[in-house]
Amino acid sequence: MSPISTVAGALASAAGSPASWLTFHQGRVARPLGFAEAWDLARRWAAALRAAGVAAGGRVAVVQPNGPEFVGAFFGAQLLGATPVPLAFPVVAAAGERNHAALTGLVRAADVAAVAAPPGLVPRFDAPLVTAPAEAPVEPVAADAEDAAFIQFTSGSTGRPRGAVISHRAALASARSMGAVLGFCERDVGVSWLPLFHDMGLVGVLLCSLLFRFPVHVMTPGEFLLRPRRWLELLSLTRATVTVAPNFGYELALRRAGTPEGIDLSALRCALNGSEPVHRATLDGFQARYALRPGTVLPVYGLAENTLGVSFSAPGACVPDLAWQGRAVPSVGAPLPGVEVSIRGEAGEIAVRGKSLMSGYFRDPEATAQALRDGWLYTGDLGVLRDGQLYVTGREKDLVIKNGQKFHAYDIERVVAAAVDSPPSGVAAFSVPNDSTGSEDLVVVAELRRHAQGADAARVIRGRLLEELGVRPERVHLVGPGALPRTTSGKLRRRACAELFGRPP
Repeated sequence: MSPISTVAGALASAAGSPASWLTFHQGRVARPLGFAEAWDLARRWAAALRAAGVAAGGRVAVVQPNGPEFVGAFFGAQLLGATPVPLAFPVVAAAGERNHAALTGLVRAADVAAVAAPPGLVPRFDAPLVTAPAEAPVEPVAADAEDAAFIQFTSGSTGRPRGAVISHRAALASARSMGAVLGFCERDVGVSWLPLFHDMGLVGVLLCSLLFRFPVHVMTPGEFLLRPRRWLELLSLTRATVTVAPNFGYELALRRAGTPEGIDLSALRCALNGSEPVHRATLDGFQARYALRPGTVLPVYGLAENTLGVSFSAPGACVPDLAWQGRAVPSVGAPLPGVEVSIRGEAGEIAVRGKSLMSGYFRDPEATAQALRDGWLYTGDLGVLRDGQLYVTGREKDLVIKNGQKFHAYDIERVVAAAVDSPPSGVAAFSVPNDSTGSEDLVVVAELRRHAQGADAARVIRGRLLEELGVRPERVHLVGPGALPRTTSGKLRRRACAELFGRPP
């Protein structure tokens, strides 16, 4: 058997396996999709896309929920030699109209030949809309390892979204290195609610399970958000060994999933925690609530521009936290095999290089030149390397400067969250220019479960920040749950927060 050199080639290789692969759960309904069925579905989607005018070298916007049609359209585009562009599918149907303008902009920026989406989801696009696979499959077009496997639009948490072009070689290298550290094998069982259009769901869940050929049970993000306990029930029911979520997912489960009675997570050997700042209280709280072995909830670090993984904690690892500016920063593990990490400049920016780097940003040479320099990806994140472990301490562009002192937004948010008993992802801190003073105002926005706390909560926030960090915010906004703008993966969009809440009163 020739070595697998493309993502679609990995699916072709697995097509002869009778093993179970993906089971999509919606409520109590389960839809299985084996390797052979996925291969057939991809070739039929390829036929439908080709009939719509898609050819080698083109691009296909994939706007699908977690389900078989996402898999079919994603691989179907690759089988034509085209490049799939996974885009955010609305978590709830009501979000469709609100997200339409943003989605239309991304489709236009990607210059796609077709849009693969459910019927009735989006009213109009310049490109043809393909809503279903064809009856008969087509034979695949040969692709090269250096061809684009997909374009991953970044979440836009710190600026306008950009499309990271990921080659087949980079995608396979990333999935293989993550699987090697985590010890993935055919005996594993995964459970995930992450959206497949997001790099964590696409590479960490879909591609890793494909390469290492283990079954995964897939929920929708909407079902998790409405009923977090369902994630835990599915982990327990399937005897899952692997799962993954951002920190806010574990935090939401701790707050809203009820008691641990009836939940057995004893088979779980690695629960990855990444995509946003990892909090020690969340790690310890989740492990203690469900009686997990130490080192089961594993902090990890990655970003779309490196396909996904940069550094991962190994299963069972219990590495000491780093004491950093009055807080405990958990290790996010050692660099993955084939990945180099370097700390650059006075601020300590994390730079990365290796086989899984993006080829560049789609049609954005200026942004590419800024991010990729001399073979290194400059991430914009700040960190420390100590004893072979990486600690992410903040983000360069999230610095708040007050009275000549620099504060990381994460540090301010951590103090506020503890002061008002809010989840870490329920607070946003940022600075905005004040023309009258010629300086910047510190603004804090906190989601409160009991909005009536009002003035008391604002006083508590100001007092606690002054006491612990020696900084006083000019403005404190108290809002209800869900009011803060977030990306599809749950990360705060601070620039969007500043636009909503940063205007002078």
